[in-house]
Formats: sequence, structure tokens, C-alpha cells
Amino acid sequence: MDEKVIKNIVMTIDSGTKGVRAILFDDVGNELGKSEIIYDGYYSKSFQWKEASPLMFWNGLVDAIKIIKEKYPKYFNEIQGVTVACQRDIITVVDEKGEPLRDFISWLDRRTLEQPLKYPLPYELLFKLVGFSELAKSFSINAHAHWIKINEPDIWEKAHKFVFLSTYLITRLTGRIMDSQSSTVGHVPFDYKNKKWCEKYDVKSQVLQIEPEKRYELVESCEVIGYLTADAAGLTGLRIGLPIISSGSDKGCETLGVGAIAPNIASVSLGTQATVEITTQKYVELFPFYPAFLAVEKDSYNPEITIYHGFWMIDWFVNEFLALTDPGAIYALLESYLVETPVGAGGLVHQPYWGREAYRPEARGSLIGFSEGHGKKHIYRALIEGLGFGLLEGIKLIESKTKTSIDAIGLSGGGSRSDGVAQIMADIFNRPVYRVQTFETTGLGGAMAAFVGLGRYGTTKEAEIHMVRKSKIFKPDSINVKKYDLIYNNIYKKIYGRLKPLYKKI
Repeated sequence: MDEKVIKNIVMTIDSGTKGVRAILFDDVGNELGKSEIIYDGYYSKSFQWKEASPLMFWNGLVDAIKIIKEKYPKYFNEIQGVTVACQRDIITVVDEKGEPLRDFISWLDRRTLEQPLKYPLPYELLFKLVGFSELAKSFSINAHAHWIKINEPDIWEKAHKFVFLSTYLITRLTGRIMDSQSSTVGHVPFDYKNKKWCEKYDVKSQVLQIEPEKRYELVESCEVIGYLTADAAGLTGLRIGLPIISSGSDKGCETLGVGAIAPNIASVSLGTQATVEITTQKYVELFPFYPAFLAVEKDSYNPEITIYHGFWMIDWFVNEFLALTDPGAIYALLESYLVETPVGAGGLVHQPYWGREAYRPEARGSLIGFSEGHGKKHIYRALIEGLGFGLLEGIKLIESKTKTSIDAIGLSGGGSRSDGVAQIMADIFNRPVYRVQTFETTGLGGAMAAFVGLGRYGTTKEAEIHMVRKSKIFKPDSINVKKYDLIYNNIYKKIYGRLKPLYKKI
């Protein structure tokens, strides 16, 4: 795009699992330019651990901004504000200056404690009475903050604050250890319904034991959270004092970016984590004690169902079954697989519970129905269809709990780039699905929040009217809908119950 004079420009820093993007948007939702840095510093000290240095994320952010400055100098000089949207539940602890005391532990990290932290006897009895004991144990042993607390007590003792990746990056930009309520998503004692940290005697404070003094300061989304420091300006080339605006997590911003700000429109993210969520002003827990996260939209919530490994499964498939390295060739080949295979993958059915399912902790992924006629093309299609069935479970649960019919679905994430995948989702969901004018929906949602924070728009709803446009709609095919409905109801829904005893033994 030729650089013409545009005065209203913001930049979203989108730090995902694979890498970080710096993306420029104007106030009518046009993507003006972007850069990307792929992370290459993840490491594992033990099986299924995943950590990374804070500098991997910070240097990636700095380099991404420098590329924007080099490629789009006129736009760069007109940037009015910056916002940060990050992958969720990736944590560390910092000192009083905001300097990390250890590397970040990723949300993909599977380390656990052998035993939950102890809580007072009255709570233990209460948990047994209400059937919360096993869930409380799961939350406690899976909280990475607890792992640091037990296994690195000297570091925990020195820690001034417990932070997420978004908190850390905002601190480096502004010098203030703060974050938005919508970015506060993870194993933390946060009262989502009332938008604040839990009080001392709240149940969550007993299960997730992060001391009040170690919790960072909170702000609402769409607010100026601080201003760019001289040090950060010197490293990035941005001007000193540039406003940094709070937005939300990557999923929260995606939901805003596809225009899912009414409860009858769902956002389905086909990313490393696959999720389905809506935006509603009513607080709804889809499972007992499992919160609806705070939306970027003011006074609203995002009830969400997550398939933790989501389209990471496609990366796994490519790495294990394909010898190609050219992304374009991989994309074309995978698209051809969907054309060349039938609905239902020739009887191969996939259930995508590959781990960390909050309410199915024993679950594993499964592929059933193999015969001599199946090959890697069928496996690929079955993976896609299984993810669709898992997301359909979430859609139906959300509709049931909210008493609201979902009429349309906005797609985002890497998987949404595929027309074949998008059509399969429309057929499985039996609802029209659509893409918007940019694949960078996290960036777009962040930009919408930034323009509200800067006063360009009064609300995110007003920003949505001006900044979100449907670019392509996929309507369900009635014949395929019937086929998928039979597979979902007669086979898929029965797999978990039948295999659960074997999952437990595994």
C-alpha cells in the first residue's frame, strides 16, 4: 500500500505463541502494514516443560517495531498510540523495577505439583460438601505460580509482583507494573464477576495462593495505561510520551476484531488454542467455578470454551507427515487434501482432547475408525473435523447456559485463512461463518480499543461500526450438515464416555 497521509493510526503489538507482530491500523479498520518476528528461544529442561527468556519476547517486540519504522516511515511518524495483546497464562515474577527473576513459563508447559497447596480445614470440608475438591486440586497443582512458590522458594520470596507476559511488556514500555482486567486470564485469584482481585477469604484465594501484595495493579480496557518511557523510545524509535492503551488478551481482542460484541454472534478462534466465545453483559459460568473472562467491551464478559492444543495439531501433522518447508506449498497441499477427501474422512473420527482439558483432566486425543483405505489425507481432514465437533460442543453449551441462540460466527486465527476449513466449520456448526477484512483480528480488536482509549470513538460498539467489515461469508451446505449431524450425535458425542475408563488407565 502506498503511504498516503493518514493521521489516525495506532499500532497493536500482538504477541502470540509462535511470534510477535507489530500491526498498523487506521480508524476505519484498514491494515496499513505489519511486521513479524518468529520466536526461536523456547526450551525444555524436562519432558513437557516449556520456558523462554523474557528478552526473547521483549527483543522480538523491539525488532518488530523497528521493521515497521523502516518499512512504513510515514505511517510510523503518525502513530498516536500503542496497545499490547498477548497470549494468555504465560507467567513469571519480577522485582520492584519490573525485572524478571526467572524465565517465563508458557501456557503449553505441563509441569504440575504432586500435591495441591494446603488450605484451611473449613475450606477443605466445604470443597468436599459442594463437590469442588477434585477441581480445586486440579487448579492448585496446575498453577505455575504454585510451582515457583514450592520449587523456587527463594525466588518467590524475592518477588515483588507476579506478572503475565502482557504485564511485563507494558512495564517495559511504561515503567508501571500494571495490566488490564481483560488481560488477566490464567491460574490467578481473580474475581471476574466483580472485576477485581479476590479478597483474602474468597475461595479462589485459598485455592490459588498468590499473596495480595504480589498482585499487580489493574485498569479497565480502553484506557491510557501509561506513556512510553525514554528508554523504550530509544530502543524502538517511537516518540517519548506516546500513549500506551490497555486492551485485552489475544482472544479477547480477536472477539472484538471479528465484531462479536452481541451474544448472538460467536467468535471462533482457529489458532494454536482453539476457542469459541461470545460477548454478553450477563456473567455466566459454563462449568461450575469456571469463570467467564472479562471482555474488552465495557461491562461485558466472554464465556469461553477452549480446546487447548487447537490448530497446534495442524503444526504437529505437518511436522510428522509432510516433508515440505515452503509455507505456500504446505497451504496448497492441505487445501487439496480437503477437496480430495469425503465428509467424515471415510469413517475416521477425531476427538481433540490432547491435554489440559479443565473438566476432563484424564482425557487424551483419539482417532478411531482406521481401515486400510486411510492415509494422511484422511487424518488431516479428521483432525479438522474433530476440532469442529469440539467447538460445536462449546457452541451448544454456550447457547444452553446463556439461553441465547448463536446466529452467526466470526472466524479468526491461522486456520481461518483456509476456505476449505471455513466451509467445514460452517457445515459442522450449521450456521453461516464469516471472515472480516483482515486476518489480523487480534490486531484489529486491539486497535479498536486503542482508538476508544484515545477518544476517537466513544465505545467499542461505535468503533465496530466503523472498523469491522465482513469480507467473505461461508453458508452451510444442507447435505453436508446432515452428514455431520449424524457423525456428531451418533459417534463423536459417545467417544469420550466410552473411552474415559481407558483414558484414566493411560
